[in-house]
Amino acid sequence: MHFELGREQKPATFAHDGIFAFMKFVFVIIPCLNEETAIQNSIRQIRKCVPEAVIAVVDNGSTDRTVELALQEKVHVWHEPMQGKGYAVRHGLARIPNDCDVVFITDGDDTYSAEPITQALELVRSGGYDMIVGARKMVKAGSSDRGDAFRIGHTLGNKFLTGVFHTLFPVPITDAQSGWRVMSRGFARSFTGGASGFEIETELNAHAYLLKCAVKEIPVEYRGRGEESFSKLKTYSDGFRILRMNLKLFRAERPYAAFVITALPWTLLSAVLLFRSLSDYLDTGLVPRFPSLIASIGSFLVASLLWVTGMILERVRISREAIARTSYAAAFTELR
Repeated sequence: MHFELGREQKPATFAHDGIFAFMKFVFVIIPCLNEETAIQNSIRQIRKCVPEAVIAVVDNGSTDRTVELALQEKVHVWHEPMQGKGYAVRHGLARIPNDCDVVFITDGDDTYSAEPITQALELVRSGGYDMIVGARKMVKAGSSDRGDAFRIGHTLGNKFLTGVFHTLFPVPITDAQSGWRVMSRGFARSFTGGASGFEIETELNAHAYLLKCAVKEIPVEYRGRGEESFSKLKTYSDGFRILRMNLKLFRAERPYAAFVITALPWTLLSAVLLFRSLSDYLDTGLVPRFPSLIASIGSFLVASLLWVTGMILERVRISREAIARTSYAAAFTELR
């Protein structure tokens, strides 16, 4: 089934518990860059599992035949000139059709299995979850055209970044960098990030924390790329950017905790310096270490400013959360 976006459509209705509801469809976003060897099989896998899906390939500047081959599969192909996976995902999220209630994001490199999509759709539509994350279950290469699913650097980096994320955000995700995501319409519509590259998964995870959404992981088979397919992820540079994004989002989504932690060493320094000055004063009645007293007061002022800044930004975060929740609710109203 193929839909033309931009045309007003009337979803069919069906009876459910005595109440009429809209028949809704899945919107699939496939961000890709130079995936001519895998894009067609990726699309066919999805169509096999969800034939009614509306599929959009967001090309991020491919120089091979990716666009041509995707068009042969009768899907929508959009172009995002800003380099970075996050920009491509943002482009797709901005064009969600009105009759789609679930959004599925996956890579176009034919590494993720599409089969668990049925279970994920049930969890979103009937289970009340807002985001289902595919926890990658590695499949060993079974033929000569498939390499290892992960390079050793990617494996270690994923574990490290997932650990960092768990420390900063208490969200039940064990594979924080998985690119296989099924999301409710409200969650997808309320997401305003995406000005990034491979940090997009971190942004989605933090958004789930901001809205206090129900998140669940399900196992998804993950296999290596084909011989002529190459990963665009750079282990060290992209890993550092993802780490920086984690810290940036921690400051934005948990500002009070972030600034209290930053203020703590200044508070301790102030206490140590003040103790040295007071101990001399109590022993001799003099303050021979006057610079220490001044430094103690200065450190205390810095700690106080950081603490107050954290409180102010926490109020800002609450306001942003309220706006995001409004967008979340409005997205479901559009379906009615």
